[in-house]
Amino acid sequence: MLPYQEKYIQNTRAIYELHDFFRCIDAPFDTWYQSRKQSESDILSLYQENNALLREYLFPVLDTLHSADADTIRQLSDFSDVLMDWSTNLDAGVYVLIHEAMLRLARMQKDTRRILQELYKLGMGMYYQNRHVLGLRNERTRSLHFQNEMVFTEAASYLQHFSRMPDDETRGYIVRSLANIAICSQDSHRKIAASGTVLQLAQDPDYQALAPTLPWDTFLRKTHQQMSANRKALSSGDLTRAELATVLESCHVVFQPEEKAEHPSVRWLWPYYEMEYSCGLANISTTMARMRHLIDRTEENDYSIDGLYANVQLTIYYGSLMKEHPLLQRDLDHMNYLAEAYQKMMRVLLSYPADQLNDFFLYVINLALTEYYETDGTLTYREVSGALMQRFAGALYLRSVKVGKLARMICQDLFTFDPAFFDDIPLIQSLPHEEKLPTILSFAEGCGLYHDFGYMKMNLERLRHTRSLFDREYQIDQLHTYAGYDDLIKHPSTRMFADIALGHHRWYDGTQGFPESYLRNQSAYRQMTDVIAVAVCIAESVPEEFPSMIRNIIEQSSRQFSPLIVSCLTDHDLLSRLQAILREDEEPSYREIYNHLHPVSHGG
Repeated sequence: MLPYQEKYIQNTRAIYELHDFFRCIDAPFDTWYQSRKQSESDILSLYQENNALLREYLFPVLDTLHSADADTIRQLSDFSDVLMDWSTNLDAGVYVLIHEAMLRLARMQKDTRRILQELYKLGMGMYYQNRHVLGLRNERTRSLHFQNEMVFTEAASYLQHFSRMPDDETRGYIVRSLANIAICSQDSHRKIAASGTVLQLAQDPDYQALAPTLPWDTFLRKTHQQMSANRKALSSGDLTRAELATVLESCHVVFQPEEKAEHPSVRWLWPYYEMEYSCGLANISTTMARMRHLIDRTEENDYSIDGLYANVQLTIYYGSLMKEHPLLQRDLDHMNYLAEAYQKMMRVLLSYPADQLNDFFLYVINLALTEYYETDGTLTYREVSGALMQRFAGALYLRSVKVGKLARMICQDLFTFDPAFFDDIPLIQSLPHEEKLPTILSFAEGCGLYHDFGYMKMNLERLRHTRSLFDREYQIDQLHTYAGYDDLIKHPSTRMFADIALGHHRWYDGTQGFPESYLRNQSAYRQMTDVIAVAVCIAESVPEEFPSMIRNIIEQSSRQFSPLIVSCLTDHDLLSRLQAILREDEEPSYREIYNHLHPVSHGG
């Protein structure tokens, strides 16, 4: 690789480590606090250097790739391979950018071998980018998944020319791309069809003879595992008999080796149990007993994929079954077990070793945030999400606390000016007068904390500190409003923050901003959303820029910002207090994070 490529990788790895607030948590607070402040400074320097490296070296090369020599192409390929190692996922965005350019070059040169290689690699990069939007269901996310599916579909279409491919490696890209249609598609029938075709190929002696060096046994094993993931569709009533048979067979094939193993893998033992439940072969009581056995036998300090599967994924599934079967919630034994299992899950997540953070673990965090079931007697979603935000998104937490403080200050003045200003908000309107202000101020702080909560699930914080976002990443980034809304609205303890998470980037007059689905006049929380929109804008400025930021906000009155809230910003006393928040020492917020995280490192 070239020096700029090695430097970019070095910087990105450093940001990956510096971004984690759990580093040096064993040190005394003062030492840890100073290390965090130094880390912030270091991250900013590395961010600026990374942008310069891309702007000065990578982008010019990609723009003139048609005239590049073989060494340049090889160096770019080596560079991208390190950026996208399928575990730490250092930078899928640059990986995609490189392979988009290399695909254009291959098309221009009409090099079939390179076209297939680049389609496969581009598809994989897009897949890892799309992991940011797992669990989201809207038109834009469907479009992202469809684009990804079409890249793999184009490569898979070369199957008709399989025998004419120049070598087995190229034939392998066709098979792998066909298999990967199933991980992108949102349609069960298409997923099953793609995996079914690969199963046929992997057992067809003619194809094996055409490509004898391909790992057909591995293709067969992994495709059965992939097919078994369709087991949840078994009870939908939407599958044909042939589709049902195919999925059931794969569940059985995956289960067989585990049945005889001394220590069967939870990941492949559970699919069979779930398949039996989906098909009605095992009742809910048997299924939950099996799940409890798998969870209970797994140690808390098992941070392997199997350990996380049992302690987190099965615990989340246990909760989802409780949600689906309300009668189970009347059973004290089930309720007590769920509460204990959730506590164990949180101990596992919060004590996960910092040096083992990887893409799969972040997927597990996403699952916990998306599928957690809040019910009486268990940890609230607010407790769970708050703890995970402090542990895995410390920078987001600190920024959100600042927004909450600014919002609280603005709300105090608004209430003084008009005590009925927030009366449309459901939790405010029925309160006695003397209880309104304390409730409004507390609510403002909570809205500040959760306004950007979607970033937590989408895990975009590190990327935003690594370099400037690319166009496709900006599209994904804007979805954080949906991500926050979808998770917050499902839980009683956070439901009141959902509209604020959805609408704080939408302009007051509805002409600009995002998302378009936020309709201000239809939201009972619109006044607080308006406050947060102003507080976010102020929080993005440094103290020296505060006066110009206020002028910009005032200029956008009635367009981007609420005129009633902007009118408060002519009060010099309020402006002084807001500016003081920007200047104040953040040590108390850091200490709060430290106090929550520090016992975890000692097994607390």
